[in-house]
Amino acid sequence: MKWYKIFTPELKELIDSKNFKGLSSILRELHPADIVDIIRELEPTEKVIAFRVLDKTKIAETFSLLHPEEEEELLRYFTEQRVKEILLEMSPDDRTQLLDELPASVVKKHLKLLPKEERDEANILLNYPPQSAGRVMTTEYVDLKTEMSVSEALEHIKKTGPDRETIYTCYAIDEKRILCGVVSLKDIILAESDQKISKIMNENVYKVNTTDDQEEAAKAIQKYDFLSLPVVDSENRLVGIITVDDILDIVQEEVTEDFHKMAAMQLPEEKYFHAGFFKHVSGRVIWLFVLILAATISGKLLQKYSLSLSSMIVLAYFIPMLLGAGGNIGAQSSTLVIRALATGELTLRQWAKVLRKEVCAGALIGTVLGFTAFIIAVIFLRDTMIGITVGVSVATVVLVGNLAGAITPLIFRYLRLDPAIVSAPLITTIIDVTGIIIYFEIARRMLNV
Repeated sequence: MKWYKIFTPELKELIDSKNFKGLSSILRELHPADIVDIIRELEPTEKVIAFRVLDKTKIAETFSLLHPEEEEELLRYFTEQRVKEILLEMSPDDRTQLLDELPASVVKKHLKLLPKEERDEANILLNYPPQSAGRVMTTEYVDLKTEMSVSEALEHIKKTGPDRETIYTCYAIDEKRILCGVVSLKDIILAESDQKISKIMNENVYKVNTTDDQEEAAKAIQKYDFLSLPVVDSENRLVGIITVDDILDIVQEEVTEDFHKMAAMQLPEEKYFHAGFFKHVSGRVIWLFVLILAATISGKLLQKYSLSLSSMIVLAYFIPMLLGAGGNIGAQSSTLVIRALATGELTLRQWAKVLRKEVCAGALIGTVLGFTAFIIAVIFLRDTMIGITVGVSVATVVLVGNLAGAITPLIFRYLRLDPAIVSAPLITTIIDVTGIIIYFEIARRMLNV
């Protein structure tokens, strides 16, 4: 049993008895992430009561950890005053994520609850392109003037730090808010009190633009182990930061998107159980429809070789094994290359190296599987020539399938398309077509069919 299920009956009893003091004393000691686990076990009205006993800060922290669908459901039960308190306490990036998921009419209604400054900030963030760095950044960061002394910087951090997302990395700006450098809290503390920030800052700053793809920010933080990453506008003015906790959400989102693409599915807009049945089906059927049309090519090829097939029907016994081996190894190699491209281990310039490696791998695996197919064919049919034909065909199809799976993602990247589109079903369909041609052309020559 999960630990939080032990608390659920006790909390329900406290809610039923209206013992809000006891409920508050239990929830006050728990981490917001643990409170989320407990709240998910409660009924909607009980969830509202549980939120009511939390202080403002903890409400916002807990609320921001819920799924967008759960947030939207709870907002319907809260009073306008409670909604206003939550929105004001939430960090700008979490608030943007919440508003981004709500219907336009609801967003308009909630924005009216905010003071003008927060409302303008929310509108600015919502107007950045979807999936961009500007859309996921927060405006709660510590900025220091380059001409500040270390002692002045520390005072500024103490004054503004409580309202900032992080204070461990500070950003040096000039009077026009141009990003000039970055300085860690450690460097500030260890420096002499009269030193200028300009003397201790690192001018070599890695930054992203507001319109850059959020995946670029994720790759930078992952590569350089940053705690946060500055976001600038077109004039190099500092407008926000992206923190490592936001990057974890982005990475999960991008990986999920790649998984769906590689399975030949459209990325669903909602969670699994929140998506309607027809949305659930439509996201899958479109690609399958395309693939089944492509698979008709295999049928036409079989029709072309029907004379060869009728004169030696035993050839049909090994078609599933042949196409299965080619499709499976193609899916394997495409997955390896797509993942290497996504993590930055592999670049387009290394295509020749990939080609050499996959030719060797395909040849070795093809030899092993081809020899296995030869043995199987000889044992079942007691015909060495057919065994050789099947073995050579399997080895060739495996080699071609491995190369197709490895090279196709590189071609897509060269064409500036997402390599994750190269799904396993797509590779399998390609190998089905080429595999049939290879098999019957080899059989036609070796068996004089």
